[in-house]
Amino acid sequence: MYSKSEAKALKQEFWTTFGKWSLQKRKSRGKGRWLLNKTGVKGFRFKFETGRKTICVCLEIIDNDAIIREIRYEKLLQLKELFDEAMNNELIWEQEHFITPEKSIVRVFVKKEGLTPNNKNHWPEIFSFFYEKMNTFEEVFLEYKELLDENNY
Repeated sequence: MYSKSEAKALKQEFWTTFGKWSLQKRKSRGKGRWLLNKTGVKGFRFKFETGRKTICVCLEIIDNDAIIREIRYEKLLQLKELFDEAMNNELIWEQEHFITPEKSIVRVFVKKEGLTPNNKNHWPEIFSFFYEKMNTFEEVFLEYKELLDENNY
């Protein structure tokens, strides 16, 4: 068991180590930083997430307006087969994912269970999973981003 400060320090070390590791790996392949919040398409973001025993790589539609979120989700569904195929049919599609009892978003994600960043022995497997899945997610997204852009509605 970790104290609050130890847990915070370990979490910070995990994300710092992953950031350096992934940036070095991406640069060696001619790529820069992850897109995350800078997708170039309003309302969409990518996210890495860790839980107690689950890690996820997510594509989220975060618009506050439920109607706009629905329109964006319908556009994303037009690409469902392409995303699913690229991600080995591991994607989970949640039209309504609650981040608080009052706030929902759309979340499309892939997860892996049994891994935690609290265990440094898990880090290589987590880093590889994050890298592989986010890289694939971004590639498909970037290839078809014009279809998701609200200026094309």
